[in-house]
Amino acid sequence: MKCFYSMVLCLAVVFSAVAAEEKGKVEIIRDQWGVPHVFSDTDAGAMFGLGYATAEDRAFQMHYSLRIVQGRISEVLGEFQHRKQVVTSVVNDVKFRTMGVYRAAKEVAANLDQESKTLLQAYCDGVNDYMAKHPEKLLYLFKKYDLKPETWTPTDCIASWWHLGWFFAGEGLHDTLSYHRLKDERGQSDRDPRALSAARGGERSSRKIDRTTDVDLMPLGFDETTSVVRRDDVEEEWLKKNDAFMEKYGLKGNKSAGEEGPEFSHAWVVGGEKTTTGSAVLCSDPQTPVRNPSLLFEYHMCGKTFNVRGVGVAGSPILLIGWNENVAWGMTALGADQADQFLLKTDADHPNQYFYEGEWRDMSVWEETITVKGGETKTLMLKETHFGPVISSIAHDVRPGEEVSLKRVPLCIKDRDTMQGALAMMRAKDVREFQTALAGWLFPSANVVFGDKQGNIGYSVVGAIPIRSALALDEGNVSHDGTETKYDWQGYVPNELVPRVINPEQGILFSANHRPIGSFYTIPIGISTGSGGDTIRSWRLRERMMLKDVFTPDEVLDIHYDSVNPAKREIVRLGYHLRDVQKAKLSEETLYALEYLENWFKAGAKADLNVMGTELTNSINAMFRIVQTDLTLKYGGGMSGLSYFLKTVKNRIETDPQTKLNELEIEYIDHTLSSAWIAAENRYGYDPEIWYEQALKQLENQKLGYFESLDGYPSLDNGNDIHYPFLSVVDGDTILSQRAQSYTQWVPLHDVDAAMSILPIGHSEHPENPSRLSTYDLWSQGKLHPAPLTREAVQKVMEKSVSLSY
Repeated sequence: MKCFYSMVLCLAVVFSAVAAEEKGKVEIIRDQWGVPHVFSDTDAGAMFGLGYATAEDRAFQMHYSLRIVQGRISEVLGEFQHRKQVVTSVVNDVKFRTMGVYRAAKEVAANLDQESKTLLQAYCDGVNDYMAKHPEKLLYLFKKYDLKPETWTPTDCIASWWHLGWFFAGEGLHDTLSYHRLKDERGQSDRDPRALSAARGGERSSRKIDRTTDVDLMPLGFDETTSVVRRDDVEEEWLKKNDAFMEKYGLKGNKSAGEEGPEFSHAWVVGGEKTTTGSAVLCSDPQTPVRNPSLLFEYHMCGKTFNVRGVGVAGSPILLIGWNENVAWGMTALGADQADQFLLKTDADHPNQYFYEGEWRDMSVWEETITVKGGETKTLMLKETHFGPVISSIAHDVRPGEEVSLKRVPLCIKDRDTMQGALAMMRAKDVREFQTALAGWLFPSANVVFGDKQGNIGYSVVGAIPIRSALALDEGNVSHDGTETKYDWQGYVPNELVPRVINPEQGILFSANHRPIGSFYTIPIGISTGSGGDTIRSWRLRERMMLKDVFTPDEVLDIHYDSVNPAKREIVRLGYHLRDVQKAKLSEETLYALEYLENWFKAGAKADLNVMGTELTNSINAMFRIVQTDLTLKYGGGMSGLSYFLKTVKNRIETDPQTKLNELEIEYIDHTLSSAWIAAENRYGYDPEIWYEQALKQLENQKLGYFESLDGYPSLDNGNDIHYPFLSVVDGDTILSQRAQSYTQWVPLHDVDAAMSILPIGHSEHPENPSRLSTYDLWSQGKLHPAPLTREAVQKVMEKSVSLSY
């Protein structure tokens, strides 16, 4: 018997050793800026180390953000008011509980493939190991707000990623409001909305022009020259497949430009034929407001099958933007419509049921409780259909007797997750493999630009984009009929048919939330952001990237530092044309503004506060809406319409320097410049001599609130708010927009160890940790720091290291 127990013990030791070997040795190296570099001989070991390092840096942020997406933030904050909003933490909890975000994440986590489950669990094990071993090192806010950490799970990883994605996607709560607007149009609320939609045709606005004018306002359509993917970039066979797809589903064609969606980020890549190295060079700037601590989390992770670095979100191992030894990528918001409401048929005789396909179906019904610290507990009655959660209580303009159910990505896809696509992207060896991997990216929708070491470059739209019914009202912009399958989604647009290109003839690719593809592409993908043409930033990127035939890597990086807002530049230029060439009658304030800006304009029209005059141009409100000018009837509204208008007039003047602007064009330029002058007076005082100094003082007094978030919650401790440093470029429509410089990466793929990056304001949430403000000064100075990938190069910037067992 003794021998038997000895044998069992020996076997246990052997199996334990094998298990440890399979999981791997883990080393975490911290560099001079606090970035964690995780090295392991297994993928699971690398994930474990990443989870450990993330908890060390951002444990509170992880748990605080998780409570928001769980609909449990009132447990932490009580009845807490949102910043600059009328809603509270309880309203937030009701919304997330009703939409069932965390509930859906649990289902997805249970249905993942075994590798994804194993790697997510390894990440969670790392998080939990740090939390268990170092409770004394947890941020003081855990105690202050009585936030008790709970075991981190794969569900938490998925929910944390979805929470990040929520900032780049609509919630899907407005469809019923749009439905009623359509139905109520011109007082015809009893008319079939389909008839109204058809009768409305291509009308771009119901606003009547209240003046008599001879100005040609015939709509020009989209600015086709701006598209990322052009007609000559695609093959005829691909277009035939698109046509066959349209015919299969009975679709009518691409939807018109809708309301402007989220405008975040810009990224650009130059192919090997146009670089001096023969490899691609990529730069990516995900533009979201800089936060304290950062919204994003930068890391480097090397396992058995991947060696990657970039940024994601604390709480999830998914990389949003990054690179490996062979491929680099950047992303910008697409704003595709990934959510719809379905109007249910219900009646009082069938409580908690809905009529579908000729029969009454039961809804799932249950209660949940929202605990409010220091307040009354709130009980919710929640319901769900096969479409998804019933959201009648939180959707906009749901009228008495109506019930609506929400179907939205990612909540409705229960058998897979973006995690799987991200893993394949991390392992890609060239642009072809990377493009294939993008099929697994579900949420949020995005534009992706990428390049590889061999010099190839590519672009693709990503995200699970619904195929809406051919019977959908108003191109799918309003609530759908929820009584029959024929009105439901018919699937998702396949990856091979989304807008995409590899190695375009121009040899360059860039995205700044502008139009992804020309109107020859007819598959409806429900885009809002940049759907009409250029954004201001894509306009400027095109100007910069067309200046050269061949780029050095440093010249690709130099574009990142560009501070010209071309819209403001052209508005001022047109002001001078009106004053000096056309001799038009302009307001007194416009004339003052033009005189004040002469040196600024001659110096290159940079939106840089080191250049006097920028304090005035920062007051130019270049809004381009139908309520402001009828020019939008011709060019479209928003940033794309403004860009189209200004470029068109610029081209006219270049063709004929004596050309005259029409009355509407004069009115818009005059009003924009005079309003800027008045705004500057209100902001800085009536003496222009002091404006420059006043502008600098006002910037110095502004702060970054501690844990002030994009969710709208204010600072959690004013004592750890920090003043903004002096930032010379704060115009949100420039490439170097420092207040929105949430991260930057520059990757010359011929030598990935030469890459550079920055994550303002630093890496740690802990006030006493040196890495909390490790990039604060660099951010102010407009600099990046080394971002190496190989162990040898990482060791040259190493500050400290720790070895772990897993």
